[in-house]
Amino acid sequence: MQHPASRLPLLAGGLCLCLNGLSQADDNVFELGQIFVLGSHGDASRLDNTDSVDSRDMRLHDRETVGEALNLIPGVSLSKTGARNEQMVYVRGFDLRQVPVFIDGIPVYVPYDGYPDLGRFTTFELSRIEVSKGFSSMTYGPNTLGGAINLVTRRPQEEFEGEIGTGFSFTDRAENNGEWTYANFGTRQDNWWAQMGLSYLNEDYFRLPGNFDDERLEDGGRRGNSDRKDKKINFKVGFTPNDTDEYVLGYVKQDGEKGNPAYAGHLGGSYNRFWRWPKWDKTSYYINTVTAFGDHKVKARLYHDIYKNDLYSYDNDSYSTQKTSRAFRSYYDDYSTGLSLEDEWTLDENNQLRLAFHHKQDVHREHDAGEPKQRFEDETQSLALEYTRKLTERLTLIAGFSHDRRNGREAETYTSAAGLFEEEGGRESTNNGQLGLFFQADPRTLWRFTVARKSRFPTMKDRYSYRFGSALPNPDLKTEEATHFEIGYKRALSDSLELDLALFRSHVDDLLQSVRVAGSACSNPPCSQMQNVSEARMNGVEASLNGNLGAWEVNFNYLYLNRQNRSSDDSIRLTDTPKHKGFLSIGRWFGPWHLMASSDASSSRYSSTDGTQEASGFVVFNLKGGYRFDNGLQLDASVQNLTDHEYEYSEGYPEPGRTFVVQANLTF
Repeated sequence: MQHPASRLPLLAGGLCLCLNGLSQADDNVFELGQIFVLGSHGDASRLDNTDSVDSRDMRLHDRETVGEALNLIPGVSLSKTGARNEQMVYVRGFDLRQVPVFIDGIPVYVPYDGYPDLGRFTTFELSRIEVSKGFSSMTYGPNTLGGAINLVTRRPQEEFEGEIGTGFSFTDRAENNGEWTYANFGTRQDNWWAQMGLSYLNEDYFRLPGNFDDERLEDGGRRGNSDRKDKKINFKVGFTPNDTDEYVLGYVKQDGEKGNPAYAGHLGGSYNRFWRWPKWDKTSYYINTVTAFGDHKVKARLYHDIYKNDLYSYDNDSYSTQKTSRAFRSYYDDYSTGLSLEDEWTLDENNQLRLAFHHKQDVHREHDAGEPKQRFEDETQSLALEYTRKLTERLTLIAGFSHDRRNGREAETYTSAAGLFEEEGGRESTNNGQLGLFFQADPRTLWRFTVARKSRFPTMKDRYSYRFGSALPNPDLKTEEATHFEIGYKRALSDSLELDLALFRSHVDDLLQSVRVAGSACSNPPCSQMQNVSEARMNGVEASLNGNLGAWEVNFNYLYLNRQNRSSDDSIRLTDTPKHKGFLSIGRWFGPWHLMASSDASSSRYSSTDGTQEASGFVVFNLKGGYRFDNGLQLDASVQNLTDHEYEYSEGYPEPGRTFVVQANLTF
């Protein structure tokens, strides 16, 4: 794992670390797809609060989905929306609506609710994942209230290169319950290059831990309705007419389907959902370019993103009939079209200026079977300015400002009582700003002091959704705003060991959260409504230690997060984040052999705002070993959840028990 400023030229004396062969993964990064706050030298110097995990660590720790991979990064907590079987993450207490997801700098979050299911995004074709926290580049565009997540794909470096991999998972009863296969191929020529990735992942079910207590809808063993299947193809071709310019065409197609395990907790039958998702498909087309004009470097991103989703609700856990009032078939047909323009201007060796403009059209179309189609449309624009000045040889100042606007152009709603009618769209605008000081105390030490004011517009779903009769709409929601403060310290303890510490605080105004309301308020209880719960505070500490201790490779991170509801109704719980979260892995090579042990730990977390649902804390252990041949073939075997521990991220939705994995990877 790599961490902020790991490539700073200011720190070239010792803090620029290349740990255990990570340079090969770094070489394959598609740099045009990255977004960062520039330093003062016109190159890819990192001066921001960004952490990353690269392809090597994703493979090493068996993280096949983006949600699982993000859980390796300091300050990030994996969460599961059990009622929808979705992988989510929180970044220092901010969820995916507040920390949007990008692929190669292009937004891919779902137009309607802003929640991409990270379990549908596999990691096989990625070079790295970058997470910016609080103080993030203004050129990401609007809605980066808590930061941004950027999935960066590959760019080939050799005339021909590639990798092929496959894996199989087994329960502790030796049942083969899942498999995956992937391939990446690339070629680099004199003035063009091409990259292709293919992947397939299938899981028929997972087995619950042996000590799971039977519940009304789950008797243990094979978890009911827990299957998933994901296929993906991505292709891009780049043209490089000279050393400074690049023009890239990209295409990504992913098709997913999944079951939705029923609630297996201790609360009453009103929590039962018998859902399946036969379609979770996404298609993206994009153009990504950079052109140099003297002291100016102009970047352009043009994209069209399509999202189609089918959700079927059944009568019972046979998932075969749809005759009762709880049954429905819901269809989403969404798209986003956008343009980003950026001018990076090097004024002189100590000053840089960056201007950016973003325009995005989000369209959501939905209907249930037998009902008319409803259409929603939002138009969002942003104008941003970012300035970097090298004050002294040791001190760099970064300032940024942006103005964002959202225009709700259309909002159609259908109810059986009122029929199809138009909701009020509304307009919103907001300003954002940030300031950062970065001080190099010595060649191995960097201090950072940052403050940022960021915002997020409520999504279409936040404002208008009835959530299948279980929620009340709230079209008058206000824009969320947050002010972030951070003091950070980075120290290269040796040429191969790096320490990073951060103390942070976030003040959130008009925080949006789903709040439990009276069961009589909706037709399908339990009932909720999105509300601005007034004020919230996120205070915390991050610590990470990464690198080599002698012959041992160590990756450690810890997060303390105290989220406080400061509203007049302090009984509302802030959900889905633990107060304590940690990760530790220790590994060593013995010639061609490799052995690694790792552990994920989390304290308890609330799963409902009224505190009636709480997921207990846990510690999960994993063990892995492998052998690498001289021809580039790697064979691995691992045990996940070694002690068969029963744990959950969301109350009532237990995670898999002990699982065995064998896999092979060939690079060339």
